Amino acid sequence: MKCDCGLSYVPGHPDDETYHAQIHAEYLSGPEIPVIRLLSPCATDGPLSIYVVDGTCLEAIRCALAHVAMVAHRSMPEYPAGYDGTVTEDDQRLYLAADGARIVAMALTTLDDASWRLAWQADGSLTLIEPVASISRSHKIARVWTAAAYRRRGLALRLIQTASGLLPCAIADLGWELPFTPGGARLVQRLCPEVFWACCDTFTLQEVLQTAPA
Repeated sequence: MKCDCGLSYVPGHPDDETYHAQIHAEYLSGPEIPVIRLLSPCATDGPLSIYVVDGTCLEAIRCALAHVAMVAHRSMPEYPAGYDGTVTEDDQRLYLAADGARIVAMALTTLDDASWRLAWQADGSLTLIEPVASISRSHKIARVWTAAAYRRRGLALRLIQTASGLLPCAIADLGWELPFTPGGARLVQRLCPEVFWACCDTFTLQEVLQTAPA
C-alpha cells in the first residue's frame, strides 16, 4: 500500500513495518538532524528556532541537513528534492524551522533567469498578465514543506518572511516555482493576493493555466 508519507510497503511484513515507522515519523514530525545545533538561529517562532543554510555553512552540515529535502520529496514525489547541499551559482539557500534537533519545516530559495507575471482569478485559477516572460535573474521560492504534525501554524509563512528579510528583495518580488500544491497555492494567495511572479517552463505554464483549482 502507499502511505501519505510517500512510502509503498507491505502491511504486516516486519521489515516493511519497521522501515515504514521510521519514514512515517519523519513525515509526521520531521527528521532529527543533530548538526543543526552547530548553527546559530537567525530568528525564532515561539519555541522553534529558524536557521538559514547557505554557502557560508560547512559542507558536512549542508549535506546532512539536505536530508529534509528528501523527506519532503518522498511525500511530494512529483516535485524534485531540489537540494543536496552543493554550493552552485544558483545561490541555493535552505531556511529551516527546528524543534530542538528536529527539522519541522523548510523553504528553499534559488535563482532563476525568467518569470511570468500571473494574476489570481476569483475562483482561484490563474491568468497570464504578460504574454512574454520577464528575463531577469532573481530569487524564487523553489520548495516549501512542513511536517504533518506542525501544519496550520503559519510556519511556511514565517520561513518566507525570514527569507525575504535576508534576501535583497521583497516578498512581492520573489518568484514562485510552479506547479503549486493546494497548500502552496493558499500560501501564495495569502502573501500575494493579486499578482505574483511564477517560474516554470512554457509547458508547465500552459498546464497550470488550463487546470481548474482544487
